Amino acid sequence: MNARAQIIFFVAAVLLVGAVSSMKRRGNASFGQNNGPCCSFVPVTDARTIGRDAVQVATNAAACTLIAYYFHGTVRCETCLLIETLARAVVDQQFDAEVAANRIIWESVNYDLPENQHFLADYNLPCPSLVLVLLQEGKPRDWKLLGDTWQLVHEPAKLNNYVETEVRSFLKGRGQPISSDQTGSPHTPEQQ
Repeated sequence: MNARAQIIFFVAAVLLVGAVSSMKRRGNASFGQNNGPCCSFVPVTDARTIGRDAVQVATNAAACTLIAYYFHGTVRCETCLLIETLARAVVDQQFDAEVAANRIIWESVNYDLPENQHFLADYNLPCPSLVLVLLQEGKPRDWKLLGDTWQLVHEPAKLNNYVETEVRSFLKGRGQPISSDQTGSPHTPEQQ
């Protein structure tokens, strides 16, 4: 076999493994259910597990803490990585006071790892997803899947607004404090 044929065979094998893995995770879900297609697979070497430290920090920090989980597989596409990067930037920048006080915690979780596979069923994950989970005294009380991230990923301003609005709404609807602007007055999605 020549070098070109070997490369084509290797790429086809990687794509096949990724497709089979994706189908196993999705079960009977269809591509029309907010679970956009993956593209240009990129293997990730720092697959993190759910941090027991994050739950411990949440338990110690406040009675109610929001964890923004980005769930992903071991093999990730450029779009998956972009969603995570943009969403994390919104959380870190727009909610910096809450992040500093451990009232909001960002956690990336690889659901392909055996110890994390339960999250697929726990949060009905159709694909790599952003999920907001409200912890009360270290235990999940409520959660919300942000299902529009795949539709908005190529419009960063809209994705940023969506994530910020959903986080604020989730916190506001549960009696949690929200960030303030430089004037000290709270700003809500309606003011943007």
